[in-house]
Amino acid sequence: MSAIYHTILAAVDGSEEGYYAFRKAVSLAGKEGAELIICTVVDERSYTGIEYSPAIFAGFEKYAKTLLAEYKTQAQEAGVTKVTTSLEFGSPRVKIPKSAAPKFNVDLIIAGAAGTGAVERLILGSVSEHIVRRASCDVLIVRKKKGYEEALAMTP
Repeated sequence: MSAIYHTILAAVDGSEEGYYAFRKAVSLAGKEGAELIICTVVDERSYTGIEYSPAIFAGFEKYAKTLLAEYKTQAQEAGVTKVTTSLEFGSPRVKIPKSAAPKFNVDLIIAGAAGTGAVERLILGSVSEHIVRRASCDVLIVRKKKGYEEALAMTP
């Protein structure tokens, strides 16, 4: 039986939901023997309400690089042999489905379900919703559920 997915993109942002999506992607990549792309997007809108300084931008970029390095190590320790990281800049709701996924010829994107507040979701829509609507490949949205940590602990 051949693998269904050959290249899986885990969209991560440092949130708890992003971590659960990452763990699900590691598990599935291990089972499928798929390449894992770990992608995070530094959203330039994150600092539109504060005075711009190169130090602030450098801090966001440093955090993103550290997050990607930590997740890459965790994926490799879990037995995933083909792991690539991708740092993008811009809007995650556009960059993930329209830039990162095509660049790596991804056939599955895995993202967390939450991350925005109710008001922002009402006005802008959630990042995961935008990914689902814009992606040309399959998308799996992971929700945090009671007992999920224990289930993840049993995966490769």
